[in-house]
Amino acid sequence: MNINKKTKRQIKLQNGIFYILLIVAVTLLAQLSLKTDISSDWTINSRHTLSETTTNFLSQLNKNITIHAFISPNDQYRIALETLLSRYQSHSKKLTINYINPEFSPNLVREFNIQQQAEMVVSFGQQQVHIYDLSEQSLTNALISVSRVKEQWLLFIEGHGERTPLSQENYNLANWGDQLLQKGFKLQGLNLIDSPHIPNNTAAIVIASPEQDWLAGEVDIIKNYINEGGNLLLLADPNTHHRLASLTEQLDMEFIDGTVLDPNAELLGINDPRFSLVNSYANHPIGEATRSVTLYPQAVALEPISSESEWQAISLLNTQENTWSTRNNIDESSKQILSYTEGVDTPGPLSLGYLLTRIHLESEQRIAIIGDSDFISNTYLGNAANLDLGIALINWLVEDDALIHIPVKTTADNSLELTQTQSLVIGLGFLIVLPTTLFIIGFIIWRKRRQR
Repeated sequence: MNINKKTKRQIKLQNGIFYILLIVAVTLLAQLSLKTDISSDWTINSRHTLSETTTNFLSQLNKNITIHAFISPNDQYRIALETLLSRYQSHSKKLTINYINPEFSPNLVREFNIQQQAEMVVSFGQQQVHIYDLSEQSLTNALISVSRVKEQWLLFIEGHGERTPLSQENYNLANWGDQLLQKGFKLQGLNLIDSPHIPNNTAAIVIASPEQDWLAGEVDIIKNYINEGGNLLLLADPNTHHRLASLTEQLDMEFIDGTVLDPNAELLGINDPRFSLVNSYANHPIGEATRSVTLYPQAVALEPISSESEWQAISLLNTQENTWSTRNNIDESSKQILSYTEGVDTPGPLSLGYLLTRIHLESEQRIAIIGDSDFISNTYLGNAANLDLGIALINWLVEDDALIHIPVKTTADNSLELTQTQSLVIGLGFLIVLPTTLFIIGFIIWRKRRQR
């Protein structure tokens, strides 16, 4: 190839264009990197990104919330705190974050009653929530708490053996109550004999499976509360639902006598058919917020009394077609074979829960009736999506519709459960099989080298 002056000029021109294009490409990539934030978190618990629960809430946030972070510039938790808060700010422009050095702001420390380094105070109006740990769950719960328009008081009826969130026994509702408290709800027990008047600031009343009969006057108090437009959650069980019959009749609903049996429980390794599984929910915000199957030990089904009712009824929890409700006594100590009896049992699919609404004084009154109270007890709350359903029910009852779709973040299960046989195989593999294999390989290599 002959290189003349013309060829040299073309080569210089090509090189010039190349360097210009290279500079333009680098500049564009630099601008793109500044304006684009793409990351991928492969950790099992998504430790380096916010959960879908939090991002959903932040996308719905329409209030300007301030976070005061009290931490010294050189504190060991400074980087972790800034990293956590920056993730929140990247998803919402409604958050204002103030970093305060407690050593140079003693007045603010006294004003906010700060107890430790890295303590945060989430504020909206007159509402404040203190956070003492650097966890996403605590911060998100605090944001949800202060974002509520008003204090939401939940009254739990007591005095008849009802389940309560104020006691720690396995059959009670303390764990559910703790979750409600973290979401900003206020809980209070109410004995209708000691306090026959329901406070005006009551957002909803919860009646959780009374073990004893009510007095006529107590029933009248709840009936009047319903007539005046109050929101209510009724939880019943196969052996207690008749104590709520007068209330359900007022709501044009009735329970089907007996216990729901569900052979599909075997899919979760449960050999007791009294455990009902539900993965079919109504087309409703509560159903959308319940991410997977829910579990109901010893449930009772219910149905509307009449199609002509002032209440609009939605069947929220629906069992599979191969379920049924039986009135027969079930011997827990024996492995009896349970089967559907034509003409005696009630065939499925059955409804374990209804949502009732009506317009009262130009506002919507909301009532939920669930044919099981075990599903939110301390024993069973952690099963499947029971907690999601329990929180969504309350958010719907108190008309916090924007928060219904925000499920509760749970930690991924990292445990590995092995049978005795599997443990034995793995143990023998490491103790015998692996050393023997290495010895044989070494012996073969040694023999080949000796034969050379």
